[in-house]
Amino acid sequence: MGKKQQGSALPRGITVRRHKTGETLQLTFTFNGVLCREPLSGMEVNARNIKYAERFLGEIQNRIASGDFNYLQYFPRSKKAALFGHQKKKKTVKDYLEEYLVISENRNLSPSTLDGYRKCLRALRVLHNIYVTELTPAALKSWVSTQKTKLKTIRNRLSFLRSAIDEAVTDGLINDNPVAHISASRYFSVEYGNTEEYEVDPFTPSEISIIYMYCRFPQWKATFQFAFNTGVRPSELCALRWRDIDFERKTAFVQNAVVEGVEKSTKTRAGTRKIDLNEEAIAALNIQKQFTQLKNEFVFEDPRTGEPWAGSDAIRQKAWRIIMRESKLRYRNPYQTRHTFATMHISSGANLFWLCKQMGHKGPDMLFRNYGSYLVDYDGHLSKPGIKTGSE
Repeated sequence: MGKKQQGSALPRGITVRRHKTGETLQLTFTFNGVLCREPLSGMEVNARNIKYAERFLGEIQNRIASGDFNYLQYFPRSKKAALFGHQKKKKTVKDYLEEYLVISENRNLSPSTLDGYRKCLRALRVLHNIYVTELTPAALKSWVSTQKTKLKTIRNRLSFLRSAIDEAVTDGLINDNPVAHISASRYFSVEYGNTEEYEVDPFTPSEISIIYMYCRFPQWKATFQFAFNTGVRPSELCALRWRDIDFERKTAFVQNAVVEGVEKSTKTRAGTRKIDLNEEAIAALNIQKQFTQLKNEFVFEDPRTGEPWAGSDAIRQKAWRIIMRESKLRYRNPYQTRHTFATMHISSGANLFWLCKQMGHKGPDMLFRNYGSYLVDYDGHLSKPGIKTGSE
């Protein structure tokens, strides 16, 4: 409609553009050799707004001079931003989840951590197709409230998502990470959530006997008998070597774990430990001697392949699930062998410091956190005659 120039009444670089519905202030400046004109839409032409436009233009010119001017940041609706490579990319949540997974792989994180991230990526599929610029706290609140899993699992998934979306903040696509504003515990629904998954749920002595009964191979029985009587983690059991066993002193040195076929150090520094072996654990090792002591350095193996267990997943899939199915026992994962060991000793009044050392915990705090309900009668057990307060 033509441009109205008000001469000395307007600062340099500020003009007023007249159109059908009124007048608009317009900024004129040069960026990378290109003459640019951008309107300040929605601003009435008056002395106050003209002063604002002058300051705004001065800020832009300072940014251009310092080399850190982002066209899209100042004019998000401008088509001209694309000329300078400043355009809002249409990247989805899935794009950033996959990008962060690659970043994690390049950092050489442990196989178990990467496998956990891949599971998180799949579990977040409902959010995959949302453009990262349109991901809102409201959408995340809705997602959390409908999750049918344990609260800890939801927190792990949100942690992975938050780290991935941080990359979108770094890229300048969004100014704030919406995941950072979400508390899983606040929006978690008890009605939908599974509060039983992976909680302490030990086996009774009669159930343990049934498990032994349904072991198809002697090596299966030896493996789980050793686990129930030592409290070692399934991944630690897979890495145990014959040189770690001291039959004379009835001890075993736990220092490594096997995860996804890769051997690594124990889960924590306190996890590297010397554990006591009771008669049941020694008996399990004596059964195992005939199969592996002269064959290879690892104590336990998959009897169907003759190879050492590749990790706790292999034990669960190739042996434990079969036993649980055939025995008709209520399913619990093999990590419950460790919980069973702990609760049996707590219930019998064992010395908690000895138990911490046996299980690879730094101190009793972990026992109270995981087994608090089993410690209610602890003092009462200690007062009963005949109860031992140390290792057997």
